[in-house]
Amino acid sequence: MIEARKNRVIEPVFAAINRTMLRKHFAGVHVSGLEHLVGLDRSLPMVFYGNHSCWWDGLIEFFLSKEVLRVDQYLMMDEKQMAKYKFFRWIGAFSVNRENGREAYLSVQYAVSLLRQPNRVLWIYPQGVMRPNDARPLRFYAGTAHIVESLRRVQLIPIAHRYEFIMHQRPEAFVSIGPAEVVETVDSRERLIKRLETNLIRLLDELKQNITSQQLEQFSTVLAGKRSTNEAYDRFKFVGDA
Repeated sequence: MIEARKNRVIEPVFAAINRTMLRKHFAGVHVSGLEHLVGLDRSLPMVFYGNHSCWWDGLIEFFLSKEVLRVDQYLMMDEKQMAKYKFFRWIGAFSVNRENGREAYLSVQYAVSLLRQPNRVLWIYPQGVMRPNDARPLRFYAGTAHIVESLRRVQLIPIAHRYEFIMHQRPEAFVSIGPAEVVETVDSRERLIKRLETNLIRLLDELKQNITSQQLEQFSTVLAGKRSTNEAYDRFKFVGDA
């Protein structure tokens, strides 16, 4: 496996670059469920599990870690992708090879070792691969259950992503955060994974419904993008009409 090798110089520089990239490519990054972050116990391991539909997910996770949560973040990343983008290890990414049982076990144990320190977050995509938002069933791997078994007491927080074009030239990034569940024991890995799948499906469906019905008042804009061409045109047209 490829371990994380955080760099204290590169990480803040990348945070600034990442913020600029998100502003350039999105009309805005909007988050609902921020209230669920208030009660998190920073002394306990925090594992955010979510859907993985596009390349931007991990960069939005990094942004949220640095500028919203203010935590020491780590991300489990597919080994084939990690091999192509090894620089991600400098900001907390490490690899997992789900095609090799021994390698996958080593990645899980590495994640467990990272989470034994306070104020640390692990972002994980239990589906293992990128899949469309509305693809069902989710088909989670069991890695999250193994992490809980090893740590004994873990906060599990579902997070849903969706990207939509709404009234702007650039897409909007929507993130919905669900309530944390403190898990202390795992009676059945299969039942735990099924429960996590159900939690995330519910969150994904709610997110889709809120966007399609334009019920966006519960979202907070954590990052506003640069003005789109249509906004610049509307402003110019308004001035011209005056």
